[in-house]
Amino acid sequence: MNNQLYRRLGWQNIQKNKNIFFPFTLACVTMIAMFYMMHGIWMQTNERVFYGAGHMRDILKFGIIIMGIFSVFVLFYTNAFLMKQRTKEFGLYNILGMEKKHIAKVLFWEITYIGIGSILLAIFFGMLLSRLMFLVLIRMLQLKTDYNFIIYPNSIWITIITFLILFGAMIIRNTIQIYCLKPIDLMRSSQEGEREPKAKWFIAILGILFLGIGYYISLTTKNVLAALSLFFVAVLCVIAGTYLIFLSGSIVLLKLLKKNKNFYYHKTHFISVSGMMYRMKQNAVGLANICILSTGVIVVLSTVVSLYMGVNNIFHNRYPQDVLTSYVYDNGEEITKNNHYNFQKVKAALEKRAESKNVKIKNYNAYFDYDTCGKMINNKFVQDMDIMGNNKMQMLKVRLLNDYNTDYGKNVTLQKGEILVNNWSKYNITEKDFCVGNQSYKIKEEVDFTESLKEKNKIKNWIQEDNGVPVITIIVSSLQDMQNIADIINGKNAVEKTNIYYNLCFDLEGSQNQKEEFCKGLRNCINKTGIEGVTIVEDIFTPHQEFLGIYGSLFFIGIFIGGMFLLTTVLIIYYKQISEGFDDRKRFQIMQKVGMSKEETKHVIRNQILIVFFLPILLAIIHIVFAFDIIKKLLFAMHYNNTSLFINCTIGTVIIFVIVYGMVYGMTSRTYYKIVEGNE
Repeated sequence: MNNQLYRRLGWQNIQKNKNIFFPFTLACVTMIAMFYMMHGIWMQTNERVFYGAGHMRDILKFGIIIMGIFSVFVLFYTNAFLMKQRTKEFGLYNILGMEKKHIAKVLFWEITYIGIGSILLAIFFGMLLSRLMFLVLIRMLQLKTDYNFIIYPNSIWITIITFLILFGAMIIRNTIQIYCLKPIDLMRSSQEGEREPKAKWFIAILGILFLGIGYYISLTTKNVLAALSLFFVAVLCVIAGTYLIFLSGSIVLLKLLKKNKNFYYHKTHFISVSGMMYRMKQNAVGLANICILSTGVIVVLSTVVSLYMGVNNIFHNRYPQDVLTSYVYDNGEEITKNNHYNFQKVKAALEKRAESKNVKIKNYNAYFDYDTCGKMINNKFVQDMDIMGNNKMQMLKVRLLNDYNTDYGKNVTLQKGEILVNNWSKYNITEKDFCVGNQSYKIKEEVDFTESLKEKNKIKNWIQEDNGVPVITIIVSSLQDMQNIADIINGKNAVEKTNIYYNLCFDLEGSQNQKEEFCKGLRNCINKTGIEGVTIVEDIFTPHQEFLGIYGSLFFIGIFIGGMFLLTTVLIIYYKQISEGFDDRKRFQIMQKVGMSKEETKHVIRNQILIVFFLPILLAIIHIVFAFDIIKKLLFAMHYNNTSLFINCTIGTVIIFVIVYGMVYGMTSRTYYKIVEGNE
């Protein structure tokens, strides 16, 4: 046999099996095009000269890596399906005289045709869409630019080399598989898995245990730092639990249904339950994959959409006023030198700079604060830096009475040893005294920081966002009282010294360019006054593009990854239904010969597909419900606290995904029925 015959056989096989080769080719083209576009945009941003391009480039690079890894998974999965469906055909070739090396050559040309065709088509469509995708990204970042998108040869060559290696690995895998199987194995391999599986109660219980651990971690994680460290542990537990539940839990459930005679001995239930029972082991992996991928689609899309839509909220949470400055308070001898916290001295320098930059300063907000972390033991606060990231961690915030009265328009007075407290009863503390070390303070009253402020811009000084860390805020009568608390906490046994800070914040009035010019070099301006202890000089204008670069890129990558997960889910469902259709065709033909009508056959098929289809999506939604709280805390680490928006985005994503999922169900169920009826 010559190479021309192998090439012709390979091409004919693709044409004759187009119902399974077309989705495989479509998957190849899509994955290659997405990889090429991602790499091309990454190369383009490398040339951009705008603030935040570095973060954007890092995120895009991460997206390229994810695309490459997932491409391996998707293409090898679909290739494995092709091999399984055609092993009987290869066995027949072998029995009719074709040697294994001849079959391997036919497979070589099949993958070669699909690989080269997919790469060429993908790069062509990628070139057409890359500019559009880049413009979409630029629009997301709110950049006004006339940059022309450039096609980089490196992106083309890296894409070609990467996927040629991938297709080459597929050819090697297929060749090894052919050489390892005997002719009789080739004839029988498509019928593997027909033996009824046993109910493995231990594995089923283990799966429930893993799910329980994952859910427990999600529900009991109380703060952001703990969420960051435990999230992936919870994810791994849920993934393991999902696979074990589908592998053994589903079989246990079917066995229980089979024991229920009233349910099982019904002509539709009998066929549905027994049909799924005989191939549940191989079905279970596919169902678990669908469930995990569905969860991934919903989590990724709902999260990135929430972040992008709430970017302004995130930005203003991080920067409640236009300019934030902070200074370490020092109560030593140097305070008499007038080099610390001299409001008038700093104000004079700021006003002079504002005049030179044609802007006006307004809404000055000056206050002292002291924050530390530790734990409450009954009504006593103990500093403990080792507890950071632990669910038992609590924060202590100390504020001044004068600031409270000014901001809230109050006229509260405190006697010596008295304090005001916020969040005292909320954290189940019933004592009327608050202790720090050996010092005890009498609680005059519990205050509510959610009351209306005289100036809304000052709200961030008082209200603590819900990040899951219990916060006790106490209000003392004087700076000396604040210093006494700091001295007690920073005693000889203190793990880490913590400081009191003087904060000066304000807003600017003027054009955007004028505000930005004012903020450039602001730290040097403050340093020239001779004020000591300057720690923070930040403004809302300088990092604006950086924020957009981070969250816009995350949204962009999230859409790509979410689409990739969705495509993979659809492919698994499609191939799974085709595989089951061919496996079920003979069985249903036998049932019709013994008296089962076509309507009854269709009803049985519908019941079976409904169970198989909607069990993964149901479990995926349960995963989302339990994961919601820990994801919310992870978002808070990115200064996102708009819970209502996140809830709406999650619900919207679930609804859209279920609609798409239902459409896939409709299409695949028709294909399945045609196969069973022998029409394909």
